Amino acid sequence: MNTKSENPVKHLTRIVLSAAIMVFLLLVIVVLWKNYDLFHESSNKVTAQLQPNPFEDDDFSYVDGYMTCLAADTWTGIDVSHHQGQIRWEEVADAGIRYAMIRVAHRAVSDGVLRMDRYWENNITGARNAGLLVGVYFYSQATSVEEAREEAAFVLDALDGIKLDFPVVFDWEVYSETGRNANVDPEIVNACAIAFCEAIRDAGYEPMVYFNLDLLNRFWDLELLQQQGYSFWLAMYRDKMNWNYCPSMWQYTESGSVPGIDTPVDLNLLFLPDE
Repeated sequence: MNTKSENPVKHLTRIVLSAAIMVFLLLVIVVLWKNYDLFHESSNKVTAQLQPNPFEDDDFSYVDGYMTCLAADTWTGIDVSHHQGQIRWEEVADAGIRYAMIRVAHRAVSDGVLRMDRYWENNITGARNAGLLVGVYFYSQATSVEEAREEAAFVLDALDGIKLDFPVVFDWEVYSETGRNANVDPEIVNACAIAFCEAIRDAGYEPMVYFNLDLLNRFWDLELLQQQGYSFWLAMYRDKMNWNYCPSMWQYTESGSVPGIDTPVDLNLLFLPDE
């Protein structure tokens, strides 16, 4: 048996080293735990921003020809372009329409050229003179962030500081499955929306994003857009707004009938925020 005692200096060194290793491991555990808590909290905040749909099917009904939500304050509105032709806005207002979303311009689905909607100025003037609140939308075919920024600049140049009551909407749609933007990567689509909306916001207007359920499933990152603080305009042609979440505005039909408009027109329901 070896009875020779250990060198006191070596013994002390080993104790100090062991203690240092234990402290380091404890610090690692604490940091990992805190990072988990932060990530978990952040995830909950993102989810919390997505407002769940609070409505039941029975909350929706047609009253005087227009969709109404019996469980919330709502306004009926329309969205129009040159396709509706000359609109008799006083008749529209008398029919109970409270607001109009007006197409200001679009990117052509064929050649990608930016073009003004030829009725947009008449529509804004006519709607306002009849007492309606107004917002505008741009029909986008952007395939890159650069094109989205070009579209935003085109809209802002047309508006030239005009005061709006409602948002400026990024309406990105796939016109056909063989069209110029049918195969754009979803990450690019979301980047286009952010580029457009941030330019609109920087100019002092409120941005909004429009989509239908098919485009949502194929292209849109809803949580990413929520993080940017954008509101949503949902196209879903049903008699009940039974999407999982509650949009700011619901386009519930593309074949509505409104006095003062001689063609079918999109009808929308605006969900007013709680006081």
